[in-house]
Formats: sequence, C-alpha cells, structure tokens
Amino acid sequence: MAQPTRAVWIALLLAAGPASAFGLARFAYAVLLPPMQADLDWSYATAALLNTVNAAGYLIGALVAARVGRRLGVRQAFLLSMVTTAVALGASALSTLLPVLLGLRLIAGATGAVTFILGAALTASLASAHPGRSSALLMGVYVAGGGLGIVVTGLLLPATLAWYPAELGWRIGWAVLGVVGILAWLMAAPAARRVPEPPPRPAGSRAPVRGMIPLLSGYTLFGAGYIAYMTFIVALLRGDGATDVQVSVFWIVLGLAAIGGGFAWSPVIGRLSGGRAPALLMVVVALGAGLPLFGSHPVLALGSAVLFGATFLALVGSVTHAAHRVLDPHQVTDGIGILTVGFAIGQSIGPLLSGILADSADGVRAGLALSVAVVLVGAVLFLGQRRHVPTTAADT
Repeated sequence: MAQPTRAVWIALLLAAGPASAFGLARFAYAVLLPPMQADLDWSYATAALLNTVNAAGYLIGALVAARVGRRLGVRQAFLLSMVTTAVALGASALSTLLPVLLGLRLIAGATGAVTFILGAALTASLASAHPGRSSALLMGVYVAGGGLGIVVTGLLLPATLAWYPAELGWRIGWAVLGVVGILAWLMAAPAARRVPEPPPRPAGSRAPVRGMIPLLSGYTLFGAGYIAYMTFIVALLRGDGATDVQVSVFWIVLGLAAIGGGFAWSPVIGRLSGGRAPALLMVVVALGAGLPLFGSHPVLALGSAVLFGATFLALVGSVTHAAHRVLDPHQVTDGIGILTVGFAIGQSIGPLLSGILADSADGVRAGLALSVAVVLVGAVLFLGQRRHVPTTAADT
C-alpha cells in the first residue's frame, strides 16, 4: 500500500477528476454565461435552465455510478467518464441551438457525477490505509481538484472572451474546456491504475439510507444553495460593472481558495465527528455567499471569493469523508452515490428557482439571498447526523 507521501501524490493526480467534473463541466459555465446570454438573447431563467439540466444529468449519473463501477470496474468507468465529459464540453462549441446545448449539458452532468463518485471511491480505497486525519487530508486533496479546475478556467476563459468577439468567444471557450478535459484525463489515468479497486459490495448489502438522513438532507440543501452562487455570481459582478480583469481575478482567487481550503480544513474535518464538520463549513459558505448582498465594492467580492471558495469544496470533502467514516468499506461507493443523488436533486432545483426569482424580483441578488437562507437551514440539519450508522443488510 502507498506510503503517506506517495498517497498524497496519487490523490493529487486523482484530483484531476473533480477538476473536470466540477471546475470544467459545472462551474465554467458561469464565466461563459454572460456572452452566451447576450449573443443568444436568453433570459436568466433560460440561462439557469442549462445548469438545471446539467444538474439533472448529475442526478442521473449519481443514480447509476455505483452500478457502472461494478459493471466496468471503478477505475475503467472513472477514466471513461472523464473522456466523455471532455467530448461533451468541446462539442458545445459547435451549436447555438438550445436543445443541442441542453443535451450536451445533460451528458456532461451525468459523466461528471460518475467521475466524482468513482474517483471518491478510489480515494477512499487509498485512504483506508491512512485513517484519522490522513484520511481527511486525502479526501480534501481529492476534492480540492475542483478548485484547480476553477483556477484554470479563470486563467483561460476571460482571456479568451476578451480576445474574440462575444459571438465567437464563448464557442472558443467551450473548445478550450474540451482540450483541458483531455489533459485532465491524461493526469488522472496513471494514478487511477495505482489504486486498488474498492471492495465489492456483498449481495444484499447496501448503504443504510435511514441512518444517513441528516447527512443526506443537509447535503441536498447545500446543493440547492451553493449552485445559485456559482451560476450567477459572475453575472452579478458584470452587472455591477466588473471588467474582464476583475472577473478573472475573482475566479482565480475563488479557485485558489478552494485548493487551499482542501488542506486547511482537513484537520478540522478529521477531528469533528458525525455532521458537525459539514455544519460548521455550511455556516462559512453562507457567510461567503452573503457578502455580495451588502454592496458592489470589490473588497466584498474578493472576501466572498475567499470565504466561499475556501469552504464549498471542502464541504463536499467533509460530507464524503463523513460517509467514509460512518459506513463499512464495501458500502462507501453506494453511500457516496446516495449522498450525491440528494446533492444533485438540490442542484437541479436551486438554479431554476434562483433564476426565476432573479427575473421577477430584485435581480440576481434576490437569488443569492435565497441561496444563503437555504444553506443555513442545511447547516442545522447536518447536526443531527450520528457518529456511526448501524449496519443492516435490509436497510435501503
């Protein structure tokens, strides 16, 4: 089994998975949304629909990920889903038709979920030899890959949009994402082959859903709340007069904070049991998301990027780590899949509700206010999670 230092390096390479699933397939759309919205004459509700469909795809992927992993093997399915995600992203450059773009966002969402869940299962398998805080660190390193994806898109996409006219720039942006997705696959492939397959689930044994209801419900509300911020924050900054450089700086700071957060929060996540770590991080996420509600000053925007960025992916890691701690090893893949289903349901609902509210009320800030309230409720629900989930074969 890998030594601790080697295990961290393997986790870093596996982190190309969430870099693709989150940073490219999920969050990069926020940077491309304003020029697409202007070029294609979309309302906020239509713009949100693409993220809602992407989240619906994520839900589909979450439902089938464990089954696909058992059928193809976790390593093989993880790498295949990364390639498919990259192809779907690159193909989005080829059409202006809403149904086509919706279909590609659906595919990218589904394969992104499979990538994240199976990559997390591989990381949990790697972490099984490094219990306690080391386990939290490895999962934090893995999830922090989403921050790396955000940094890369922050460096590449605003520059691309500034270089080309709006009607061409967003197309080039999607093509760039496709190429970066292939590069991410090339990074993850050798690491995935160095990790043993997670233990197979015995027949009739499933992750006990009833014992994870607080974790599941809190994670569902997190999915609904955080995604409104990630969908519309760039549109809010643009509406407040932010330049291309300011948007790029914001996005890069957000991504760098997300990378650092995976390391910074791991000692806290390792010490707090049950749902206490996710609850704490949810409060910080709400603080970060709420800062832009107090004005348009750049300091508020950057403070939001730091607080939100350093915490939201670490929260994903804390929930995944909690599942790893409260479930038996053979239940972890299914357990992460169940939690991701709830997360995906929240992601499907959140952008659409926030988009409709943004169209009908006080602009994008109204949608962000809703997301803050939802996240705070989720923090309370997390606190009900017990330290250990009783194992029963019949519990589903």
